[in-house]
Amino acid sequence: MDGKKEPKTASPAGRKFTSVQAVARRWNVSESTVRRLIDEGELSGVRIRKSYKIKLDSVLDYESRSTF
Repeated sequence: MDGKKEPKTASPAGRKFTSVQAVARRWNVSESTVRRLIDEGELSGVRIRKSYKIKLDSVLDYESRSTF
């Protein structure tokens, strides 16, 4: 290693998780629709207390399988 730090990416792909709110805005659907997709197993993520964090890979995979 040469001691240089890698620059942080500002792209969504640089993050591993996203919020229900962000997915709802991205798809122009309600937050309850996104939560339903999580409950049905269409999206994967983790529940932290009262909120969900959705795996970004799961969102991208769902988009590739769906037509909007």
